[in-house]
Amino acid sequence: MVPAPFVPIIPAGGSGTRLWPLSRRTHPKFLLDLTGSGRSLLQQTLDRLAPLADAPPLVVTGIAHADAVRTQLAEASHSSARVVAEPSPRNSMPAIALAAALVEREFPDAVIGSFAADHLIEDVDALAAAVTAARAAAEEGQLVTLGIRPTGPSTAFGYIEMAGDSGNVQGEEMQGEELGASAAQSPADTPNATMRPGGGAGPAVLPVTRFVEKPDRARAQAFLDTGRFLWNAGMFVVRATVLLDELSAQIPPLAHGARELAAAHGTEAWTERLEQIWPTLTAIAIDYALAEPLAAAGRVSVVPADLGWDDVGDFAALARQLRAGTGTQGSTQRTDTGVQTGDAHSDVHVLGNAVVDAVSSRATVYGSPDRPLALVGLEGISIVDTEDALLVLADDRAQELAALVARLEERGRGHLR
Repeated sequence: MVPAPFVPIIPAGGSGTRLWPLSRRTHPKFLLDLTGSGRSLLQQTLDRLAPLADAPPLVVTGIAHADAVRTQLAEASHSSARVVAEPSPRNSMPAIALAAALVEREFPDAVIGSFAADHLIEDVDALAAAVTAARAAAEEGQLVTLGIRPTGPSTAFGYIEMAGDSGNVQGEEMQGEELGASAAQSPADTPNATMRPGGGAGPAVLPVTRFVEKPDRARAQAFLDTGRFLWNAGMFVVRATVLLDELSAQIPPLAHGARELAAAHGTEAWTERLEQIWPTLTAIAIDYALAEPLAAAGRVSVVPADLGWDDVGDFAALARQLRAGTGTQGSTQRTDTGVQTGDAHSDVHVLGNAVVDAVSSRATVYGSPDRPLALVGLEGISIVDTEDALLVLADDRAQELAALVARLEERGRGHLR
């Protein structure tokens, strides 16, 4: 059987308030090179997904960022990727539904995969294997998510619970007898059957019981102790038609509106219909609109994966990424250019060309200030120096930055957002 065509969808939205002042409304997180790789997060996402695609990927972004997105795609040799500009933010489900409807119109049997534009993935081969497994299950009509094997009791991520005793999911591979379903069973026989695509070796596809919001640390540890929980990375693979049909059952006006817009795309009526219909679409995340209700009905599966994944959601996560594989104490580490020195008790990483000297400090510095920076006795600090704002942040309080950014408007500093 010829596989259904696979089309990646990349929602590129949000402003990354926990990475302010690097990330701004006018230049959000996905447009930034946060690790000194020479590629923005969006460009890296396309680098990973383009080789897996059977048709050009679709990037759905805000109208204010569409030109910058197109420029970055051209610079990164991804000019074949298509850009769809949404007039206003309405969360992930409308963006994914519109892209799915556009794909459905062109390739009625296509499988789509939704992947955030602003995440990091280290193991590209593992991603390809996980997508292949998810794609095969999606062809059978399932909604499939890629779950990340936890490395600790994180409170920054949502969780996915797998059905039954799935403690062995932490292992590299599982034998067919352990999967709890006969190789002869198909999803038509058991809608949420546990299986391996093709019945052979490779990533497992396991049934999902529920999605859980970000827990506190004690609850996160309890999740890990069961061996049944994975981190929710927000990656979904499904037939475009299945997604829209299921959405039609859950939120009919949203599915209908997306298909109406797709029918008008490429015609003279497109702009007018977009202005009319888009504001009426329910602003909701795909997790709430589809993943949670379908999981409760036993109709969601997950591919557990070790991808070296991080959503780089705050400066603590970014500091962790910059230290991974390069953290040598007794000096500062230069990520880009510039001159940095430090004593034997310092561990300072720099993104940019800032000149830094440190004594007994562990810190991460972002930016290119005109003046040297001197650090003494700092532990777990991020310093972000831009033209119009200076941030000094304790990494263990990184999640609280969003509250500060939210106050900028009320204090007459909205232009800094």
